[in-house]
Amino acid sequence: MNNTLTAVVLAAFIFVFILVSYLSKRNSEKASGSSSENFIIGGRGIGTIVLVLSMGATYFSTWTLLGAFGAYYRSGVWFAGFAVWTIFHAIFIWLFGARIWLAGKKYGFITPGQMIKHYYKSNRLRITVALVGISALVPVMLIQVIGGARALEALTDGAIPYVVGVTVTSVMVGVIVLWAGFKGTAWTDSFMGVFFASILIFTALYVLKLSGGAELFEQVSQYKPELNVVSGNPLGMLELWLGLGFGAWVLPHMWQKFYSASSAKVLGKVAMATPFWNSWMMAIIPLVVGMAAVIPGIAPSVNVGNSDTILPQIFNFHFPILSAFVVAGILAAAISTINSQLLSSASLVAEDVVDGLTKGDMTSKRVTWVTRVVVLSLTVMIFVLAMLPSGAGFLVPIASLGFGLGLQLVPSALGMLYFKSVTETGAFLGLVLGVVVMALMTITQIDIPVGPSIAGIIVNIVVTIAVSKVTKKVPESSVVEFHDMFNEYMRDNTGEVVYSEEKKA
Repeated sequence: MNNTLTAVVLAAFIFVFILVSYLSKRNSEKASGSSSENFIIGGRGIGTIVLVLSMGATYFSTWTLLGAFGAYYRSGVWFAGFAVWTIFHAIFIWLFGARIWLAGKKYGFITPGQMIKHYYKSNRLRITVALVGISALVPVMLIQVIGGARALEALTDGAIPYVVGVTVTSVMVGVIVLWAGFKGTAWTDSFMGVFFASILIFTALYVLKLSGGAELFEQVSQYKPELNVVSGNPLGMLELWLGLGFGAWVLPHMWQKFYSASSAKVLGKVAMATPFWNSWMMAIIPLVVGMAAVIPGIAPSVNVGNSDTILPQIFNFHFPILSAFVVAGILAAAISTINSQLLSSASLVAEDVVDGLTKGDMTSKRVTWVTRVVVLSLTVMIFVLAMLPSGAGFLVPIASLGFGLGLQLVPSALGMLYFKSVTETGAFLGLVLGVVVMALMTITQIDIPVGPSIAGIIVNIVVTIAVSKVTKKVPESSVVEFHDMFNEYMRDNTGEVVYSEEKKA
């Protein structure tokens, strides 16, 4: 790999990144609305294209450019079932996201906890939901920083040392979030999503040409016929679908993306586009490239042990001069996953934890100030942990269960959105016990047919339903303000949604 070219490409990438951030900041300064609303959810003015690209880029982690190809190389065609979660996710964007958007628009919510507290009249549930959300997001951010930095060091043969990778990733994420807020993350996500999607599409087309196009799978059968046989772990795939499909929409950063949409119609368009964007980028292209790698001449040095580096191997062998773009793509993938999660985690600390533990509501400007402080603090914490030799060791198990933790938030969310029979006590105890079961199963490694995420949500649902039958119902005002409003709007959604007088100034 040409180290000089790599440095030039990375410098150009960082320049464009800063330019996009600057333009998004200028756009944000022209927006109306409160300070915290603009900073945390982009002033509720995000359109279809930016929201589709931003949502997709959030999921296009370094795994998409590295691990996904290796998964198909090792497991074969059956892993394509992974893409089914994108269909679930798209349906849930409309079924749940539109209602979250409506409530947020009507009452001025900017975090999940605000909506939880307003409906259930419960500060403890608000804080618990925030803490579970942060527990799901922060370790994942750390793993992205570490994984991206290690990949850059390995792919450049040490030309970009681990410390440089960690520093560049942390600084770029911190700068964009502190400088430009939600719109900055959304615009840069869109740029980075298009950037590494272009790399993936180019690679897939080139590999298809080398492997005979429509004859790809016949070629694969000549060398590894078992890859064309449907096999694998059905229960494991089911847990993946539930975790990604059900758990993804309720994670705090996705919840806030629903708030950010300029209209419910935008979310409807996003729901239609998501399966194509996500499944093609995260499943179909890695399927083609990963399986084709078993054909001689595609990625000559690949084996099971290094199969997560198929993409850079292809570029190093066929287009060595373009390998620098893969390095930049890996950096883009890491940043696009982290930045919205960082802003969301910080806003949860400021709005749901700090504000929830203090007397009286914080002003919008103070929420923004506290959020910025927490962004800076989390960035420094992630950088320090990433630099410690064992910094990520105890967080890896939590990070692997991130979507499972998100899954535990579903019953309390569905109580607000659809099932008025769910009570505050039922939602609280169900959430707490579901998380406890997940933690115990992870620690003890109990060997049962289902994994920690599914076991946790089963306990969560049973406890939520059982306790809700014998505890005090939510106030009638909550039913009117939420369920009656949803029913009315879903029948006749031609009118403009206006803020209530309760919107925070």
